[in-house]
Amino acid sequence: METLATLERTAIEACTAGGSTLRDAYRAGDTEADRLAHDVKSSADTGSEAQLLEVIRSQYPDHRIDAEESGVHEGDGPYEWIVDPLDGTNNFEAGLPSFATAVTVLERAGAANPSDSIPVLGVVYVPMLDDLYVGRRDGGVRYNGQPVRTDDGPGGEPATATVVSVIGHDVKRQPESAAVSESINRAIEERCKRRLESWSPTVHWGLLARGTLDGVVCYRPDREEQRLGELFAAESGLQRARGEDWFVGARSASLLESLRELTVSRV
Repeated sequence: METLATLERTAIEACTAGGSTLRDAYRAGDTEADRLAHDVKSSADTGSEAQLLEVIRSQYPDHRIDAEESGVHEGDGPYEWIVDPLDGTNNFEAGLPSFATAVTVLERAGAANPSDSIPVLGVVYVPMLDDLYVGRRDGGVRYNGQPVRTDDGPGGEPATATVVSVIGHDVKRQPESAAVSESINRAIEERCKRRLESWSPTVHWGLLARGTLDGVVCYRPDREEQRLGELFAAESGLQRARGEDWFVGARSASLLESLRELTVSRV
């Protein structure tokens, strides 16, 4: 019988299998990369995805899978898997060790389309640090097996906060969206201590869940990372606000309001 516990075991096995492939490829430095204007495609993506899909399909052959490289694998089971085999491809190919494998499991019951499915499980594995994050609906977030929350320490205030900015892949390709993103970024930099531009959002969602980062501003984010991120945010106690094209999270009410205001006034 499918339970969140059995789904979690499979998700962890899949992410660590894919992550091991990434770690070996990173250390060998022998991947092939197609460097595009706004993105990078690496042979490491497909190698990791093959490992993830093998594990998931061996346990749940009837589940729908939305995989970043190979697309949608249809299924009529009660859950959908979103597979991100290499979150942080640009970092990987640049020699920066901030990258991860990530899986999000969505409950499809009653959903008319995939966007209505409910995230119930998220797993992120950061192979170069051997860091494992697991978030479960109504079960909190665990970091290397230990429960974590954003309120484990003092929340960041605007002037002292480190805030992550996340945008979707299409933002830089659309001049109007790019201009909005740039305006938001400048406003964050004016109000906060540091703006960290994320090229590996699932890694930073884990750090936000642990409370080591203070806030996040997402503008037109990509589904494969955002569904997981919002699950982590809710289960770790991050304060949140959202609109049609944006999402804001913060450790303190004052930081949340500051980030919400600067975002809403520019979208």
